[in-house]
Amino acid sequence: MNELNGLSSLYTNALNQMNGTASVNQKTSDLPEGAEGFSNIFTDALQTLESKQADSTQAVEALVDGSADDLHTVMMKTTEAQLSLEVAVQLRNRGLEAYNEIKNMQF
Repeated sequence: MNELNGLSSLYTNALNQMNGTASVNQKTSDLPEGAEGFSNIFTDALQTLESKQADSTQAVEALVDGSADDLHTVMMKTTEAQLSLEVAVQLRNRGLEAYNEIKNMQF
């Protein structure tokens, strides 16, 4: 039962961080073991996704305004951003499925 409370608090912390409501001065001793590493990996992945989306947008804008003439590079950046977004959506879906399975377990 204690493990479920830990998972529940981890889920709540993740939601708060995504919504930007988590406190900045949170002690690392309050987090379960491994949560800090997961948080860092998750944050890095989201920042990478955001930068790929921004690169794609800049490449398309450069192609439209005429400052870039290499369609191949623009298509590669756009496809890379699209694939990164699809991976992020699939990871979110798998995470929600896992959470719902754990939530529906009967002890």
